[in-house]
Parts: sequence; structure tokens; C-alpha cells
Amino acid sequence: MVYSERWTAHAVLFLVCFKGIMQKRILIVLFATLVLDAVSFGIVIPIIPIVLTDPMSPSFILQGFSVQSQFLIAGFVTAVFGIMQFLGAPVLGELSDVYGRKKLLTLGIAALALSQVLFGFAIEIGALWLLFVSRIVGGLAAANFAIAQATIADVTEPKDRAKNFGLVGAALGIGFIIGPLLSGWMVHFFASASAPFWFAAMLGLMNVISVSLFMPETRKHIREAAHTFHILKGMQNIKAALNDVDVRPVYATSFLYISGFSFFVAFSGIYLVQRFGLSPGEIGTFFGVVGGWIIFTQGVLLRILTRYFSERQILRVSILMMGAGLSIYSFLPSMALVYTIMPMIAIGNGLSIANISALVSKGVSGEKQGAALGINGSLMALGNGVIPIVAGTVSGVFGIGMPFILGSILVFTAWVVLFGRMFLH
Repeated sequence: MVYSERWTAHAVLFLVCFKGIMQKRILIVLFATLVLDAVSFGIVIPIIPIVLTDPMSPSFILQGFSVQSQFLIAGFVTAVFGIMQFLGAPVLGELSDVYGRKKLLTLGIAALALSQVLFGFAIEIGALWLLFVSRIVGGLAAANFAIAQATIADVTEPKDRAKNFGLVGAALGIGFIIGPLLSGWMVHFFASASAPFWFAAMLGLMNVISVSLFMPETRKHIREAAHTFHILKGMQNIKAALNDVDVRPVYATSFLYISGFSFFVAFSGIYLVQRFGLSPGEIGTFFGVVGGWIIFTQGVLLRILTRYFSERQILRVSILMMGAGLSIYSFLPSMALVYTIMPMIAIGNGLSIANISALVSKGVSGEKQGAALGINGSLMALGNGVIPIVAGTVSGVFGIGMPFILGSILVFTAWVVLFGRMFLH
């Protein structure tokens, strides 16, 4: 009997250790995958301003268009990415529940590599329509982040999800560093705005190989039953978010917050070119600094704070930090002051994104992780899709600083939705 009990204890210990090793392996592979994806996303940041809004650039393709039209087109080119992510994220999120994470993750990575090739060719031949096609394909591929979050939820205990969701934010931070830096300096070195996209396509191929060889399937109870999916699944997800009373405030907060932040992401590069005359290399350096702060936040600060504070306690401060940073961003008279205020924006965003995702994940059962994060991905993508069009419009009418003022208003509104109810009692 004693021998049997000892053997059982050793077996349990072995299983616990094995589970821990597998979890670390999955998180490492997933992190590497997200970094390569994020680098590919970040590469486009310094390119859109010089291709669509800088007539002095040799890569400028909108000759003959007014400044207002250039801003509007830049907004649409940016927006179509988010719109397609809005349509694709919920479908891929639920498909990953049904058919497994690995297959859908690999498919998305391959689509992202294709989009980079198309973007490079579009610049070479000066074809605006092909830029739009590239962004459509890339937006569908961006739904991978919802699958990545569902994968993390598969292998992580609820108490550790905010911390491990920080991997997504950290990967984005590295993408903000490496992607824009590489892009800006490759444009300078090769004297070609298309060069970064050939590099990004090669990264995509490496990514496909990495996931295929090293990423195990994490969805253990794959449902084989037939499901019907369609292109308007995102609209159904918005309705589901509105009907889910328990998680609805978090969904609304997520949408408002990411919409506010989208003003910054969509037009910050254009703003820096128009206001301070930055080159592609300087834009890349700027976003590299932003990414450095995000990495510090997700990799160090978040892990410390989650030991002592809940998600809501962290969000109570981080959302306000983000809103305050955006509210003064467009009024700063020099790049030195822009760099000074940047930690407030980057840290606030790094803390907020991870903890909002954790709140969504905790609000549903394990069987609905992919669907719930797909819904959240839809809401975030809707913000990413709509806001750049609004930003392009208001920039042309009211000036290039207006998008950041509107962004701060939305972020403060997100805080009120999540926490303002306690002041009503």
C-alpha cells in the first residue's frame, strides 16, 4: 500500500512537471510567433506617411490629390485593415474552438506573409488599389491575435491570465520596436519603400515553419460537429456582446478604449511627419521607443503589479494614464516633450490591454474562450476599422491634432463605463 501511494505521488508530480514544461514550451513558441507577426504589422507604420501624405518622398503615389484627400485616403488604407479584422476575428476565433488553434494560426500567418508581398508590389508599381488588397488580406490575418489569446487561455490558470496575456502586449511592444525601426532604416539604406515588405514576407515564411514544427495543439476538446460561419459573424458578435449582461461593461470598455488608442496608432506617424518633419528612420526610432516602454510594462511592471492588485484596480489607474497622455499629446511644441510624455501613453496602454483581455476571459467558461476573445477581437477591430476614417476626416477639416483630442475623450469614456457606475449609488 505504501509503495502504491508513493508511486501515485511520483506519477502526479511527474504529470505536474510535464504540464509545466509543456505550458512554457507553448508560451515560448507562441511568443516568438506573435513577435514575428507584430514585426510584420509594425513595418507598415513609417511607410504609410511617406507613400500617402508626403509629396516630397520619391515613393509618394498620390500626386494631384489635395491634402484633405491624402489624409482621407490614408485613413481608409489604415481602416480597411481593422474592418477586415473585425469581419475575420470572430470567425477564426470560433473556428479555432471547433478545429483547433494550430491550423488556424498557421493559416493566418501565411496570409500575413502574402499581404506583405502584395504591399511591396503595390509600392513598386504605384497601385493604390493593390495597397487596399494587401490591407484586406493583412486584416484577415490579424485575427491571429484572438487565436493567440485563446491559446494562452487554454494553457493558463485564470489567476495567471492577466500576466500571460501580457505576452501579447509584449510581442506587440517588440513589434513596435523592431518593425518600425527596421522599416525606417531599410527605406533609408536601400532607398526603397518596398524593401521592408520583402523582408517581412521572409519572416512570415519562417513563422509558418516554426508553428508547424514546434507548436502543439492546445484545444483538447475539439468539437467535430458541423458549424455554419459567414462573413457577418462579427455583427452577431456585437449583438451577443450587447446581450451578455455580465460581460457587457467590459466589452464596451474594450471597444471605447481601443477606439481611443486607434486615433494614436492610425495618425501618429502622419502627425510626426506633418508637425515635425520626421524622416522614415526617425519615425521608426520614435515607435521603437514606444515599443520599449510597452515591453518594460508587459514584461516587468505588469508581472509585479498583478501580484498585489486585481485587474480592475490596475485599470482604474492605467486607463486614466492613457487618457491624460493622449489629451496633451497634440499640444506639445517639440519632439523632446513628445518623448517625455510617451511613457505615460505606453505604460497606460500596456497595462490596460492585458487586463481588459483578462477580464473578458474570466467572464466566460473555458469552452467559450475562443468565442469570447473573438467577440472582444471583433469589438477592438471595429474600433481599428472605423477610427482611421474618422481621423482622416477630422484631420482634413480641423487639423492634424484633432484625432488625439477625440481619442482622449473616448479613453476617458471607457473609464466611466467600467468604473463610473459606483458614483451613481
